[in-house]
Amino acid sequence: MFADACTPRAPRPIGKHGYCPPADVFYEAAGDEVVVRFELPGLERDEINLFVERRELLVRGERRFPVAESRSYQQVELDYGSFERRIRLAVDVDPDKTVATYDHGILEVRLALAPVETASRQVPITCDDDGEEAG
Repeated sequence: MFADACTPRAPRPIGKHGYCPPADVFYEAAGDEVVVRFELPGLERDEINLFVERRELLVRGERRFPVAESRSYQQVELDYGSFERRIRLAVDVDPDKTVATYDHGILEVRLALAPVETASRQVPITCDDDGEEAG
């Protein structure tokens, strides 16, 4: 689950793999929400798409390479291109109570934990009327 969050990133040539925004995932002390923070410098808020499901968060967008005819690059080390970053969560969250803010290149997503369902419940067992066991 945490493999992609803890793997060091090697520099990548432009156009090969695209941009992969780094992310932090943590739980607030009160324990009622998960916070995910993405570094997305150089993007405008409307260039970012965010999707939430029960145990997954998906952020998509594109960090465009700045093109100018008057520029002649000596080196390019920043990553550019389309990106899709999927974060698998260890708990269920309520997508309807998700709040996202974007400030100074940081996208912060606060996800409320979904209500805990009953840990166990009794399941009725039925049999066929002709005496055979239900399978």
